[in-house]
Amino acid sequence: MSDYSLETGEYLWRLTCDCCGKQKNRVWGFISKNGDAYAIYYALLNIEEERPRVGLTLSVGPWWDGSKPSQRSWVHLDVWSGNDGTHMGIRDPKESNFYPWEKGGTPLTREQAKLSDAIQEIWSVADFIVVTDAAVSSYLKSNGIDSMGREIRQADHPARSC
Repeated sequence: MSDYSLETGEYLWRLTCDCCGKQKNRVWGFISKNGDAYAIYYALLNIEEERPRVGLTLSVGPWWDGSKPSQRSWVHLDVWSGNDGTHMGIRDPKESNFYPWEKGGTPLTREQAKLSDAIQEIWSVADFIVVTDAAVSSYLKSNGIDSMGREIRQADHPARSC
């Protein structure tokens, strides 16, 4: 098993969605693999929905100095809880509020991701985030959010994705 570690961003951002007007929270973080910068993610917590759902935009590949976006791939995932555990599905990258996200690398649709060499690593990193980021895991488990020391801030820009 790979040796991942997590460094969360310092803020939990409160946003208003510009398409539905609902409140959202966003957290982000960095993942290292075996000590090297390896992934960046942004998680949009849809806090006004009946069931907990996270829009997870995740870029996997080298992020250290000298690396290039062409060495990375990114996906936009829907993550939700069910009675039988956590589920994930790949959404169109254009639905991410970070699209086109050139620094994230190559955006992958569901069909492209299934054929990509990076897909197993994407699933592994996404699973790691869901378990390890306290804000994401607490929200998916209980619909409450453990900000885990993150400062809560009101964003001055809307979210672009439901």
